[in-house]
Amino acid sequence: VRCGLFFGKKSSMKRWLSVVASVIMQSCLGVVYAWSTFVPALKQAHGIKPSQAGLVFGVCIASFTLVMTGGGALQKRYGPRPVGLLSGVLFLAGYLTASYSGGSVAMLFVGAGVIAGAGIGLGYACPLATGIAWFPRHRGLITGVTVAGFGLGAVFVSKISHQLLSQGMPVLTVFRLIGLVGGGMTIAASLFLFLPEADHSHTAGRRPDHDLLQVLRGEDFWRLFAVMFCGTFGGLLIVANLKPMGLSSGLSVSEATFAVMLFAIGNAAGRIGWGMLYDRIGSRVIVWCLLVLGLGAGILVLRHSSGAMFYLSTFLVAFAFGGCFVLFAAQVTTCFGSHRIGDVYPFVFLGYGIAGLAGPPIGGWMLHVSKAPVLPAACVVLVSLAGTLLARPFREASA
Repeated sequence: VRCGLFFGKKSSMKRWLSVVASVIMQSCLGVVYAWSTFVPALKQAHGIKPSQAGLVFGVCIASFTLVMTGGGALQKRYGPRPVGLLSGVLFLAGYLTASYSGGSVAMLFVGAGVIAGAGIGLGYACPLATGIAWFPRHRGLITGVTVAGFGLGAVFVSKISHQLLSQGMPVLTVFRLIGLVGGGMTIAASLFLFLPEADHSHTAGRRPDHDLLQVLRGEDFWRLFAVMFCGTFGGLLIVANLKPMGLSSGLSVSEATFAVMLFAIGNAAGRIGWGMLYDRIGSRVIVWCLLVLGLGAGILVLRHSSGAMFYLSTFLVAFAFGGCFVLFAAQVTTCFGSHRIGDVYPFVFLGYGIAGLAGPPIGGWMLHVSKAPVLPAACVVLVSLAGTLLARPFREASA
């Protein structure tokens, strides 16, 4: 009995250490969502256009998602700790490369785009799979809590970076600090990612095993992929250009920076809130998430974009955007079984990567040629909402 109690306490301690480490790790990797904080500084100091800066952000997202397809398989084979360590090293190396770029767009593509994105892609799947392994019955909530850190990290980074930039620190020096602090903390947090010693979570709600290629050919996969693209396109278009959009709408620098922080807060809150709703009502909540996203984008399209209305629309878009990462991860486990989260979800996530390549540069270009830069985002969301309402319900994995 004593041995059982001892090991039970030890297992419980590992569980909660893993949760805390997962949130810390995601918070460090999530600084990518503070990118628009640096766009004005990059333009002023190095003449980098918003569309070019948006493309750097898009390259980062694309690298993130492409590497994640292999990162999930590596995590399943070697466990979360070694993959998390490599993630931290690449994240550090990417931002250090960007910090020594001298303002070269090509070097920013390589550093802040390709290398840092690869680090994020390797690290993202590790906390996600770890949390679901410990809490298989609450996959919506634990996924939301775990990835909420990905939104929260941008809150602190945008605030601190704004202060450093306003005090005269060069933007490339800020990149160096992000790499050293964020990469170091990611490496440290990855050491505390434990898995249950006897993980039976894959047996719950599992349909007979399918070959991965067969799953990827199926209708449910392609529906998840398409809605992931549509749901994240608008959020990425806005978050990559949010500060310039705020400035063009008449907000002050500090007010526009607050909008970036508000997006990060809404992003984190949405990941927890939508996860809790998913555990209660299932896939039907996806429609509500798209409705909220469409409402937020619609407010910006109508140009009610000053003061409180700008903040309201920012929060609504962020709240729904954050939900995409929870709802589709949870839906993968519902459709295919929780044992497929590591190999199927990264391919669903490729929809986010394509959205990352398309949304940010389109938003940067629209900001200069149109009075409604968010119009493409609103249109894509409406198409996705219509398709989701007309489609049949998702199938569920059989026991």
